[in-house]
Amino acid sequence: MLNDLAEIIAIKSEMGEAQEGAPFGVECRKALDWFLAKAKSYGFATCNMDGYCGYAEYGTGDTCIGVLCHLDVVPAGEGWTTDPYKLVIEDGYLYGRGVVDDKGSVVMCLNALKEIKDSAIKLRRRIRIIVGCNEEHGSECIKYYVQHGEIPAMSFVPDSDFPLINSEKGILHLMYSVPLDDFFAKNIAYISGGESYNVVPDHAKLSIFKDSPLGKQIMNICGGKVSDKIFTSSQVVGGILASGVRVEDYKATDEGEVITIETKGVAGHAMAPFSADNAIWKLFKFLACFGSSEIVSFMNEYICTPICAEALGIYKCDEVSGDLTMSMGIIKVDDNKLYFSLDMRLPISASHEEIKKQILSKLPGRAKIEEETFKPNLYIDKTSTLIQTLLKVYEESTGKEGKCLICGGGTYARELPNAVAFGPTFEGTETNIHNIDEHVSIEEFHKAAEIYKKAMIALAK
Repeated sequence: MLNDLAEIIAIKSEMGEAQEGAPFGVECRKALDWFLAKAKSYGFATCNMDGYCGYAEYGTGDTCIGVLCHLDVVPAGEGWTTDPYKLVIEDGYLYGRGVVDDKGSVVMCLNALKEIKDSAIKLRRRIRIIVGCNEEHGSECIKYYVQHGEIPAMSFVPDSDFPLINSEKGILHLMYSVPLDDFFAKNIAYISGGESYNVVPDHAKLSIFKDSPLGKQIMNICGGKVSDKIFTSSQVVGGILASGVRVEDYKATDEGEVITIETKGVAGHAMAPFSADNAIWKLFKFLACFGSSEIVSFMNEYICTPICAEALGIYKCDEVSGDLTMSMGIIKVDDNKLYFSLDMRLPISASHEEIKKQILSKLPGRAKIEEETFKPNLYIDKTSTLIQTLLKVYEESTGKEGKCLICGGGTYARELPNAVAFGPTFEGTETNIHNIDEHVSIEEFHKAAEIYKKAMIALAK
């Protein structure tokens, strides 16, 4: 398994430009080709579904059970202590982008299926491992499978947490645009941060025209030479510290015609923004130290705050699906507009249409929605055969209580009927998915593989 994992981790399968036969880029296609070749070498029937997805299958029977994994990964980001695209084994842990989300699961399940085949275990249903290449950017891959492939009788998705997820929040992605106000138009040359809706960014950058009113003010405070002294000045330091931000998270650079301000934070998954530290927020905390701006005031009051959902008046919570969370993942300036993305994870009690209206009502004038995607909630009753079978496998394998959990993350489970997320992360374990130094212990890696083998057998029997 570790040899297989090293091979697939080395493929940088981030979302790329679409090409013929590679709708999500050549690296994602390489990862799919690797899977299909490996599965074929293990003696499984395989199918490539036009580069969107593929599957490996074992057994006979009129119906199949599905195991759904994905081969694409989010960008590695900066600050890793190891090479993110090289499997590193150190002190009992595996490090690399995708060791948990979700290449590790691909390898576990493929090798578990090989053990089932080699043991010639008699099954009533076929077992089909389905892999996609676009889970991190909309799951168009599995939607393609649903349109063209056989729908399994039951499925599990090894892309979340143990014991089992029976409730996934709705996911609302919105990209807003706001015409630049005078402050931005006169002072800001460039602003950028983040690459994905579903990742809290750990780096952001702001460039200020040196000859603008704000640029001249900064130069004056710094004594005519751009330096990090700006962040410890009396005009700035109080505002930064009052916002709970560290001065050390800022850096100022003289780049000729512009002054560049860079911020650093801690990346994380948008489903749990409170576990990360958004670098974009820090740009607006800095700008707030230099007078009034409609955009800056809005961002600080409603978006760049831990109580953003409450501030916007969109917060909801219910027993079966938890509470609403919100995260900003991307920001940029283009065509005299400020663009920013919001990733919201919605409980069943929240209406995504009402949320859109409420946010627009708070935004500065002439703001509008540029992009929108919504994935409805998933909820499966815990008394179902699928859930009871998987929880029994978990309890017998671990000796721990099997229970259903709520998750803010979105998995393939919501794209298919009778499907739930099942592992691979054990309770109380931190794996740094969507962050630097993604990792898992070797012990838990092998334990999850054992559980998946038993789960496949139990469902297929």
